[in-house]
Amino acid sequence: MKVFYAFVILTAALSSVRVYGQTQSQASAVIDVGTGFSDDNSWAPSVLYYEQVSMNRIPWFRFGLGIRAWGYYANRTDLYTKTGSPPDYLEYNKVSANGLSFVVGANLRLWKIDLGINTDLIGASFGSRRSGYYERNLTGPGTGSPNNGKWLKTSPVIFNAAPLFLENYNGQSEAYARIYFNKRISLKVGYLYGHIAYRTRNADDRKVFLDNNQRRVSQNYGMPYAALSFPILH
Repeated sequence: MKVFYAFVILTAALSSVRVYGQTQSQASAVIDVGTGFSDDNSWAPSVLYYEQVSMNRIPWFRFGLGIRAWGYYANRTDLYTKTGSPPDYLEYNKVSANGLSFVVGANLRLWKIDLGINTDLIGASFGSRRSGYYERNLTGPGTGSPNNGKWLKTSPVIFNAAPLFLENYNGQSEAYARIYFNKRISLKVGYLYGHIAYRTRNADDRKVFLDNNQRRVSQNYGMPYAALSFPILH
């Protein structure tokens, strides 16, 4: 959690940086502070600094870039390998990760409402080391057979790319509506879609493999999302 709070401070500091050289009539910027939440007690807080720009001929369509500090925390979770039929998996009592990502998005401006989507492009993540119980789905020999039925040490995948499209990476995407009450504050509601990914750690100077020489396990998650938004330029 301390890492997440540090990201919050870093992201807020970036609010003073202008990404585009356009005038205020062409560009806008906002900071979103909110969280995704689920009835299974998992949650995903985030802070997003986002700048968007519109073209003169289509002012209602805006393209943007930003930076997101995020976290994901959940209890009992199974994370699965990318390949295998059925895939192998690790059982966790808890999973958690924090990250910092560069974001790309687009939205439509309709009166005082933004309807948009965004997704992480690249980023870095880290968090507590967790032990997962390995369950093989094969009865015969394989690269993972020496580790079958054992608790394996793992940690979040560090470097991430396009988690919306690629498995085994950490990151988040949003579909949202942002409602502007005035020039100082707005409400953002939507749906958060994310990916949590872990990697096995070395043991006794050897690499720890699952079947098919795999070392990564992951799982998707989705949940409603709500945030307060603070327009900087509008």
